[in-house]
Amino acid sequence: MQTTRRAALGALAGLATPGFLHAAGIEQSAVEIIGVRDPQLGAQLAVADQLGLFKEQGLEVTIRWTQSAGDVLTIMGGGSAPIGVGGSFTQVVFGGQKLPIRTITALADIAETQGFVLSPGVKLASPKELEGKRLAFTQGNSQVVLLAKLADMFGFDQSKITLVNMNQSEGVVAASKGDVHGLLGWQPNLFRLVGMGGTMYCTGGTLYVTGQPQVMPEDNKPLYNHSTLMATNEWIEGKPNTLAALLRALLKATSIINDDRPRAMTALQRVLRVDAEALAVMVNANKYALGITPSLIASHRFQSEWAMNIKRIPAAPAPEDCFAPKILAMVDPKLASWRPAA
Repeated sequence: MQTTRRAALGALAGLATPGFLHAAGIEQSAVEIIGVRDPQLGAQLAVADQLGLFKEQGLEVTIRWTQSAGDVLTIMGGGSAPIGVGGSFTQVVFGGQKLPIRTITALADIAETQGFVLSPGVKLASPKELEGKRLAFTQGNSQVVLLAKLADMFGFDQSKITLVNMNQSEGVVAASKGDVHGLLGWQPNLFRLVGMGGTMYCTGGTLYVTGQPQVMPEDNKPLYNHSTLMATNEWIEGKPNTLAALLRALLKATSIINDDRPRAMTALQRVLRVDAEALAVMVNANKYALGITPSLIASHRFQSEWAMNIKRIPAAPAPEDCFAPKILAMVDPKLASWRPAA
């Protein structure tokens, strides 16, 4: 009889553990997520996985690591996965194609990781001297919008700049050799070119045209971009508690990244396989925060305009068709400060 009583008490103790309480409400404990192996899109996934934060929520998460958000477009767009990470552009494409996939939270403001570096030895008295220059870029990425923004701000003719399409590693080499006058791209490629003697000229949130950093106001940034977590409508409607448990784990991972950086960096380096110095530059440039906020909607509108300019989508998808704040509101209503119009 004592053994039976002890067993019953043990079972009740198990019911009281946080993981069990969360697990009791979730619709599915086994979850697969399409991740991207970089600190812009994959940081919280990596930390949560390495530190057992998903298990704390009663989830058994398998992360399929990929190399880029383009892979996520293909996998989720083809219906092969219900959850994945991407950038604002990823959601814009899904929305433009009217696919039943919505963003359930931002992961980070990644604008500061996108930018423009001048090649070693290139000095400009003013941005107008960009006219006649050759710049490396990677086709299909929105960093070229930085040029349009600079042209508007400083009154030069963007059409007089020659853009040379090449992948980012090629762009770094070409710029370091002087074959082009600069590189439009993202970290850690910008960091590597600066390490070779290049000069940072502009990021998505800061101008360096005078030689000193000038942080731009939120309503006038050169570029807007966020990393996001997306899920299919089927899961949003049918498995909201599972997704909410996932967000609770990612929220704790975000706190660790922001408040216990050494612990987070150990986990990130183990998973993301980026050298320590470059990883620190990228992590420090990102602003990690879960939320569906007006800032995220600004990124959506910015990337929608870019996607239309390159004819990737026929029309800008409405935010109401691309964001599902109700899951995040289940976790913390304050984080869902933007809501669809009634």
